Amino acid sequence: MAHRLGKRLGGSIVRVAYLNHDWPTLTAAIGRERDSGEITSISVLPLLLSKASHALRDVPDAVARAERDHRIKIVVGDTIGMQLDLALALDAQVPADLPIVLAWAGGRTAIAQAETQSLVDQWHQATGRQIVAAGSSDSGENLLAAAAELRERTNHVPMIATFTLFPGVLADQVLSAADAIGTRATTPLFQETALIQILADRLSIVQAADQSV
Repeated sequence: MAHRLGKRLGGSIVRVAYLNHDWPTLTAAIGRERDSGEITSISVLPLLLSKASHALRDVPDAVARAERDHRIKIVVGDTIGMQLDLALALDAQVPADLPIVLAWAGGRTAIAQAETQSLVDQWHQATGRQIVAAGSSDSGENLLAAAAELRERTNHVPMIATFTLFPGVLADQVLSAADAIGTRATTPLFQETALIQILADRLSIVQAADQSV
């Protein structure tokens, strides 16, 4: 994805950093680039779908550490957000007559919940589909309950829309829930062209705001 975004931006240096579970950290990723050349401007794009704890706490903490360690100003873009373009990309993977369970893992904050419900409303208005959002979890109980509700309401077994970015633990939980109810799940979002466009737009906005200060 970093390579695709770099091509979309026409040569900007795009590197990956991690909050946890992998290397490099943001501080380390910036250090590598500064060691290899003169870096004067750094923007951070959070690869997050909603404003939950990672966005509200972990990203700001990582940015503060990197600014302190490298004595450089860092501008931070908005999260990807629960974007209708991404939902419609998943919608294209689902037969037209089936309802959808939107499987997401955006946290319990009020703003994350509101963003998710707003996406469900927009998606329904755009396509006419019956859609229910449910948080993915280890047990899959929320997804199973949402699927049962939709099946009773529509007399169709729903598909599950995997509203996560990458293959991994969350996507595997969604697949397990889909298997349990005898249905299928969409693929994660990382390959969607719409995602690269959203990241490019986020970068453009944050850089324009930084230059106006």
